[in-house]
Amino acid sequence: MKKYILRFWKPNLLIFGILVITNVCLTLVSVIMASSLNALVDLNFTLFFETLLANAVIFMIYLFFSYILINKKSQTKQKMATAIRTDVTKRMEQTSYSNFHTKPVGTYASWLSNDLNTIETVAFDQFYTVLGGIISAVSSIIAMFIFHWSIVLLTLAVTIVTILLPMLYQKVLSLVSLLVTEESERFLSKVTDSLNGFDTFFSFNLLEKITKDMEEASLKLADVKNKQAKVIAKVALLGTFGNIVGQLSIMGLTGYLVSQSIVSVGSILATGELAGTIFNTVGNISQQIAAIRSVEPVFKKLETIEPSVEKSTEKIKIIDSGIVLDNLSYAYDDKLVLNNLDFSFQLGGKYAIVGASGSGKTTLLNILNGKLMDYDGSVQFAGKELSVLSGRELREHILYMDQIPYLFEGTVRENITLDEDFSNEQIQQALKASNLDEVVRNLPQGIDTDIGDAGRLLSGGQRQRVALARGLVRGKKIILLDEGTSSLDEKSALEIEKQLIENEELTVLMITHQLRESIQKQLNQVILLS
Repeated sequence: MKKYILRFWKPNLLIFGILVITNVCLTLVSVIMASSLNALVDLNFTLFFETLLANAVIFMIYLFFSYILINKKSQTKQKMATAIRTDVTKRMEQTSYSNFHTKPVGTYASWLSNDLNTIETVAFDQFYTVLGGIISAVSSIIAMFIFHWSIVLLTLAVTIVTILLPMLYQKVLSLVSLLVTEESERFLSKVTDSLNGFDTFFSFNLLEKITKDMEEASLKLADVKNKQAKVIAKVALLGTFGNIVGQLSIMGLTGYLVSQSIVSVGSILATGELAGTIFNTVGNISQQIAAIRSVEPVFKKLETIEPSVEKSTEKIKIIDSGIVLDNLSYAYDDKLVLNNLDFSFQLGGKYAIVGASGSGKTTLLNILNGKLMDYDGSVQFAGKELSVLSGRELREHILYMDQIPYLFEGTVRENITLDEDFSNEQIQQALKASNLDEVVRNLPQGIDTDIGDAGRLLSGGQRQRVALARGLVRGKKIILLDEGTSSLDEKSALEIEKQLIENEELTVLMITHQLRESIQKQLNQVILLS
C-alpha cells in the first residue's frame, strides 16, 4: 500500500493538509467552549456570545473543507485503485500462458473486484481515518498544554496502554482477513461457474442446482466472515475499554485541578472534549492499523503473478520456409505425450493431424503457438528455432483457432479489430477472405451491429468466421485449427474448412476427429499421432 500512497503523493499531501485544517478547527472549537462556559459562569454575556460567533465561523470553515476532503479522498482512492488494477493486468500481460492458467479466470476477476473493494474500504479508508485521528489527537494534546501539564502527562500514559492492548490480536486478525479473501475468491469462482452453466441446468431441469451451489458457497463464506467479526469485536472491546478509562481519568484529574483552583471551571468541558477526541482515536487506532495490516497479504497475493522470461527478442524478417520438427518430444510431469516427432510443414501446405485423445495433437499446436516452450528436440519456423523466438513474435505470424472462439460483448468491428487500428479496406478484405462479408451485410447495422454477450447473436459458424477475420486482418498466414469446426453443423463446418483449404496463401494445420472425404482429398498430408 505504501508505494501507491507515495506514487500519488501530491493528492495525498493535499488530503493531509485538509485534514490538518478540519481537525484544528474542531480542536479550536473545544478550547473556545471553555471560554464560553467561563464567560457564562462570570455572567459576561458579551464574551459568551462572541465565543459562540467565533465557533460558528470555525464550523463554517470546517464544513467547507470537509466537503472538499470527501471529494479529494474519493478521487485519490480511485486513482490508486486503478493503478493497482493496471499493475495486476500488466503482470498478466507479461506472464506465460501456463502460469496464467494455474488459476481460474474467476479468481483473477475476484482480485480485480472483491480484493480491490477490500483495499479501498479497509486499507485506504482506514489509512485516511488513522491519519485524521493522529492529527486530531496531536492537536488536542497540544491544546491541553493551555490548561495544565499534568493533564498531558496522564493522557500520554493512558494512550500508550490503550494502543498496546488491541495489538495482542494483530496476527490473528491478519490471518482471518486472508481467509476471508481466499473464501471470497472461491465463492465468486463457484457462483460464476454455476451461472455459466445455466443453459445446461435448464436443459436437464436442474436450475435449482444454481441456488444450491450459491447457498453452500455463501455459508462457507459467512463462516469465515463470522470468525473475522469475532476477532474484530475483541480488538474493538479492548480499544473501547482504554477509551473509557482514559476519558474518566482525564475528567477526574481536571475536576481535582478545578477544586484546587488551578484551572477554571470551563476547563473540565474543554478537557473532556479533547480527551474524548484523543481516546476515541487511540481506542480505535489499533483496530484500524490492524485492519490496514490485514490487507498486506492481499497486496502480496496480487503480486504473485510471475512474469515470464523471454529468451530472445529476435525478429522474423522474412517467412521463406515453413515449420520443421526434428526429434520433438514433450512430457507433462514425466508423462510423455510427444516422442521424437519428425515432420516438415511447407508454406502454403494443408495438413490434418489426427489421433486418439491424449496422443498430443493439442500439445503440438500449443508448442507451435508458443504456449509451451519447454519442449525437447527442435522446432524451427522460418529457419529459426522456436526457443530463440519470443512467444509474442511467434504469434505475430500464427493464428490459433480453438473449438469455440471467444467473442466479446460489442460489435463485429470491435471483435475483429480488438481495439487496434485497421483501415476500412483491410477490414473489408478480411471479411471477404473469411466469407463473412455477406453475413455482415445482412446485419441491422452492418459491421457495427452489437453481437451480444460472448457473441450469442451469431451462429457457431459466424463466430468462427469472426475469429478467422481477426487473424486475416493482421496478415497471419499460418492457421492452427484445434477442432475448430467440431461444434458446428455439417454445412457450416464444411464451408469453414473449404475456405481455409482453398486459400493458397494460407498454411493450415488442423486437428480433427471427423476428417471429411472432400477435405482430405485437398490436403497435402494427414499426420497420425499415436
